[in-house]
Amino acid sequence: MPETLTTTTTRPCPGCAAQIVTDPRFPAWCPACEWNLGAEPPRGRWRRWRRARDHARIERLYAKLAARPDDLRVGHGAPWFLAVLLAALVHLCTLAVLAGSLWLLVDGHPFLKPLGVVGLGLTWLLRPRLGTWRADPAVLAREQAPALHALVDRIADELGTRRPDRIRITRAFNASYRVQGLRRRVELSLGLPLWTALTEQERIALIGHELGHGSNSDQRRGPWLHTALRTLEAWHALMVPHAGDAFRRRAAHTGAIEDLVAWLLLWCAGPVRLLHHALHRLTALSSQRAEYLADEMAARAASSAAAGSMLGKLFLRDTAWTRVFQQSAAAQNRMLPKGTDPVEEFWTGLGEYLESVPPAEHERRARLSARDMTAVDVSHPPTHLRVQLRTQRPQQPAAVVADPSDWAAIHHELAPARHRVAHELLGL
Repeated sequence: MPETLTTTTTRPCPGCAAQIVTDPRFPAWCPACEWNLGAEPPRGRWRRWRRARDHARIERLYAKLAARPDDLRVGHGAPWFLAVLLAALVHLCTLAVLAGSLWLLVDGHPFLKPLGVVGLGLTWLLRPRLGTWRADPAVLAREQAPALHALVDRIADELGTRRPDRIRITRAFNASYRVQGLRRRVELSLGLPLWTALTEQERIALIGHELGHGSNSDQRRGPWLHTALRTLEAWHALMVPHAGDAFRRRAAHTGAIEDLVAWLLLWCAGPVRLLHHALHRLTALSSQRAEYLADEMAARAASSAAAGSMLGKLFLRDTAWTRVFQQSAAAQNRMLPKGTDPVEEFWTGLGEYLESVPPAEHERRARLSARDMTAVDVSHPPTHLRVQLRTQRPQQPAAVVADPSDWAAIHHELAPARHRVAHELLGL
């Protein structure tokens, strides 16, 4: 693997002539005038207005939480009530199709019975999605990773949440908590790239945050609203095939009939998109508030300092993927020294690279998050506000601390997953 350049230089800022320290691995920028901070905000009056409106709504929620630091619980107000009614409408549509299809099959005219069969098939396509629970090579069973499962169980018991039924190790720079299937079993997913970027106590904070979703009253994670949102997404995918999306983006030219069909599908899918947008907006603040509460539970498990620094590492997602692409290109071009294990070189190189990110790049990423309100995804609050709230909340000590022998055992248990994920990311 080529050596990473870490030489810094000093030069005047083209914008304000202030002296700035640059690292050749990262964009040069000026903390004083924010020259070259990043991509410019969207242009156009309408886009700027929508951006300002969305940012103002997010900041109002944050102001409420900052003003009442002891009240992070999610309440059931008018938006929740409206969301429940809209979700009921979605589920009733499916039941209506099912009831009508059964009626045609039982008491309908013989010529209409085929229509009832078609209706049953449509009911299956429109059914609520509870998630599937199937065998997955990314799952680490309890007998394969007893130390990791024991640590996760300790954190769950400390927070008073459900222990996960299984743990998945993925290649994402993220982690997730899901409740799936009719039996509502819990799945905890841990992304190895993010895991590699974190310290030991920050990893406990990450697990604590995800397990906190089991008891933070996130309305979107409840089966009633969650299945309604997923059902609407499935309806939209059914009504708007890829050809319609391609036409809408004008990525390809089709004939007049295909164009007409695509427009009709998009028009028919409009109410579905509108209903999904309404549900999303009605539950948005509740979802973000639940994320703040999950951060609080991360601080309770691993300490406020570890939770705050863990959230700060989320700014490095794009930086991590840039390094992964560099390592993938080097591995595929056979630029590794002879006798080097590509898997260990990959994880060691990624960890050292992320650890060597200079403070100026951390600050640039944080300012970009503040300017653009960037977040992990649309269900999360902006990352910089999550970090900021950690500094305003009462400081908490760590409730869970693992011994070095535990971490050594966990590192050994993750060896097969490191090998699998590294080969996936390197394209070997």
